[in-house]
Amino acid sequence: MTSYDGARARALRLEARIRIEEPAVAAGVSPNTIRSAESGTHQPRPRVADAIARALGVPLSEITPRGPSLTLRDVRWRLGLTQAEMAARIGVVRQMVSQIERGVTDVRSTATWAGAYGPTVVQWTSAHKAARDPVRQKVAAQAHRRRKKQPRGDST
Repeated sequence: MTSYDGARARALRLEARIRIEEPAVAAGVSPNTIRSAESGTHQPRPRVADAIARALGVPLSEITPRGPSLTLRDVRWRLGLTQAEMAARIGVVRQMVSQIERGVTDVRSTATWAGAYGPTVVQWTSAHKAARDPVRQKVAAQAHRRRKKQPRGDST
């Protein structure tokens, strides 16, 4: 999964001898937000990550390395869009984008969604599957635990 590499961003910032306040000012956030992102405590919003990359003088891809398989969140994130902005692009509510990206819900028109996110229908489907599979595994594990907890009938 693509995510913000805080350790890489920190290393680049220190290497360039840039004080933490510079990317904070560029992104319009507090230095504590930058510290949290660099330490891995939280993932910055796309707008903030983009501003940090610009302040460091590197492309966004330098601090958001590509993982083995992109999810829809990753694709949207790379476009620099929030869930609300993607929802407006598609004509749905933000919660629908959240559910789709987490793999909780399927879509009726894959072509419409793929067009909004940018990749081909096949690539979009692959990214959606990358989010959906862990959700299905989690649901299956929860169901298995519930079955194990249910009292069994007496065999006498």
